[in-house]
Amino acid sequence: MNALVAESRISEALDLGEKAVRLRAVKDNWPVRKVQKQGGNELYFFRDLLPLDVQASLVVRSSVTGAGLPAVIHDRPVPGRSNKIGLAKYNLVHSFRLAKKRAGWGEKNRAAADFLLAYNTGALMAGIFAVVGPIRERTLDALDKRLRDHDDNYLCLCDGRGGWKKHGTTKYKARKLTEQAKEVFLKCYLSQERPTVMMAIRAARITLEKADRPEHCDDSTWRRWLRDYETYNAGIICLARDGMKAYKDKFVPYISRDSELLEVGQCLVADGKILNFNILHPITGRPCRMTLIVFFDWKSRYPVGWQILPTENQWGILAAFRNAVVTLGRYPDSVYLDNGKAFKSKLFQGDGRDLDFEEMTGLYARVGTAVMFAQPYNGRAKVVERFFRTFQWQVEPFMPSFCGDSIQTKPAHMHRNEKYHQALHEARTQGWIPNIREASVIIDRYVQWYAQQYHRGMKATPAERLLLNRGPGVDAHQLTHDFLVPVDIHVRRGRAILWGIEYESDAFHNMASNLLLKARVNDADMRTIWCYTTDGIYLGEAYPVQACHPLATLFGDQVSIDRVTHEIKRQAGIVKNAKKQLEALGITKNSPDSLNILSFAAIKEKTPILPARANGKKQKQIAAPVSEQKAKQLEQIIQKAEAEKTEVPVIARPKYWNSDLEHYEWVFRLVYEHGQSPDADDQAFYNEFQTLPEYNNYRQRFEDLKLVYKL
Repeated sequence: MNALVAESRISEALDLGEKAVRLRAVKDNWPVRKVQKQGGNELYFFRDLLPLDVQASLVVRSSVTGAGLPAVIHDRPVPGRSNKIGLAKYNLVHSFRLAKKRAGWGEKNRAAADFLLAYNTGALMAGIFAVVGPIRERTLDALDKRLRDHDDNYLCLCDGRGGWKKHGTTKYKARKLTEQAKEVFLKCYLSQERPTVMMAIRAARITLEKADRPEHCDDSTWRRWLRDYETYNAGIICLARDGMKAYKDKFVPYISRDSELLEVGQCLVADGKILNFNILHPITGRPCRMTLIVFFDWKSRYPVGWQILPTENQWGILAAFRNAVVTLGRYPDSVYLDNGKAFKSKLFQGDGRDLDFEEMTGLYARVGTAVMFAQPYNGRAKVVERFFRTFQWQVEPFMPSFCGDSIQTKPAHMHRNEKYHQALHEARTQGWIPNIREASVIIDRYVQWYAQQYHRGMKATPAERLLLNRGPGVDAHQLTHDFLVPVDIHVRRGRAILWGIEYESDAFHNMASNLLLKARVNDADMRTIWCYTTDGIYLGEAYPVQACHPLATLFGDQVSIDRVTHEIKRQAGIVKNAKKQLEALGITKNSPDSLNILSFAAIKEKTPILPARANGKKQKQIAAPVSEQKAKQLEQIIQKAEAEKTEVPVIARPKYWNSDLEHYEWVFRLVYEHGQSPDADDQAFYNEFQTLPEYNNYRQRFEDLKLVYKL
């Protein structure tokens, strides 16, 4: 039977009204069939019996049906891609038929060849060519025969892959793997060593062969089954191969927290991040990746306090927390901290078993700040991690010393044998690596810029949120007192050593040797420490020991002499106070000896060992006069000492240098430490070395040494 085409479809194809189509059908005597439908009847015409110009104008749609045919294929929706291919082939076959019908007698083969030439070049029916692609004449003849055998139903030309023609579904049919093969394959693939799919297939085959149950399926069958399994079990695969952390980060549901319920300063989130660019170490002078510690206000998204240190330790956290308090203008209500060792230091947490004055609750408790700790290895709980990722995108790649955090992110000039990129990097940066001071300036400017950026989630900038609810400010003296660090010190002979600095105080005198005391220290200003007993009783302040000139009278200036005189008077005063304390106890030279009460300790007359006195008075001894020769010898000694005082010491010049830096440092110390002038060659080398690029790595160090030598 021929396919039926609705009257409305012909009207649309010819761009005519339905009445005009009916008039032409009556005039040309088109075969027609009346089909009853809801609301009336509709006329259907046989497609192959229509005039050729009408057939050529028809655009094949899904409304083309088999004329009352029973469904030869499942009554299920045809997959979109298969339906598109089927309609394209249907149009191509009918266009091929029309091309041969229009040809005269004996010209049909030539017409078919011309049609295929125009189609396969893409000049004819370009839209269909993009879907079907190039085709041969015998393939078109086979499609034409299949279409005629199925009563012109285009569904027979649809792509049948996927099993939808056989079992009425677009899903793949079950794989030809046995349950035992699936189980063995999963055990091989779901391993924390993360084997490849091919290695898991080979291991599964060997295991099944040893169990006398070989599996003969192709490797592609195993791969397709694994792809089907992964569709609904991706989380299980991730847990088995990548671990619990990756599973939690990718598949475990997360908790949404509403920061709008908080207030500015109500919660600070703190964590540390290893920077992905190098900074010069303040002690060794070598490039290293330092740690950035940040206190992040949850409400305003503002990094209120931060600090750079070589490693994450309690002193850096203390400095960052102090900066956060200054920025907020008040102490925060709570802090949400990382679970690291430095954040859990006794300095902040304290120990309930150590009942010394205020330290048992730590720094946070002293300032009225509650503490919460995040779970270990749970970065999702800390919102500051999102700031670290933004910092990693916006700042670190643009630093000249950027080094990346892995092999994949390492810049090209750091790879081996990348001479071109190494030369390009050297030309652009001149080998410049920032020190801590320069890196701090860069990060400070970035924080100020970041605070002015609009956040879509807050519908405001962090600076606007912070300024609206900022505190009134904290008194500087109270802030310093609150952030004093409690440390232990041991007193020996009136002095105590703390971090290599020797301190002394009048309060230390008369104390037992190696006595344990408590001290409060401002790590930013070590000029004074405040001393307490272990019971919290305040003793006084201690100051660094200032050494005196060993021969102030002969070679020192007036300041050195006054300093020695002050120390001598101070010692005399301490001795005098000790005597007064002894007299206060009733022990004087006139008081009787308390031990005389013992029977074996009777008082006896003792023979004096001092010489006899004349007239009851002690005779004064007059020093013997010095001879003239002895006086000349003493005068020569004084003159020699004065000459040695004014004599300039001779600095020996080494015969060779291990490096140019060692040579430069020797000339530098000769000029600034000893105050002498180098020779012409050394002066020329000194000036030339300062122009080299490598000098930039040591410039700040020598500038600091100049200030030290001027003191």
